[in-house]
Amino acid sequence: MSLTHKLFKSPLLLVSLLCSATLLSACQTSPFAREPVPEPRYIPTIVLGEAQTLTIMPTRVACESALPMQCLLAKSSKDGSVFQIPYDWIDDFKPSLGTEYMISARPQIDEGKQSPTGHWTLQKTLSQRMVGTP
Repeated sequence: MSLTHKLFKSPLLLVSLLCSATLLSACQTSPFAREPVPEPRYIPTIVLGEAQTLTIMPTRVACESALPMQCLLAKSSKDGSVFQIPYDWIDDFKPSLGTEYMISARPQIDEGKQSPTGHWTLQKTLSQRMVGTP
């Protein structure tokens, strides 16, 4: 007697073989069914860059950003460029409206990416003077 003939004669044996095959295939893992692995959390190492002398203008302006916030206008003594610094992004510096400041500050740099973060650390206030607002 052939094996297929025996299998068809005994339906219980056929059912048990089919169940075994189904259970064994259910235990197999698919290479596409892996659990997602989150990327490691990036924690920057902040170092301070070279000190720069900045003139902080006496008025505030709306920042050029997606979020509404006030920015300080700063003028670099190195190249004379004027740029915006968000109001509270110079650590230990609390400017008053209508006062122009000359400060020494160091940019905070992300050491891993070798790029400035936009934050600054005040070294020293060199001078300040009241300026009349128009």
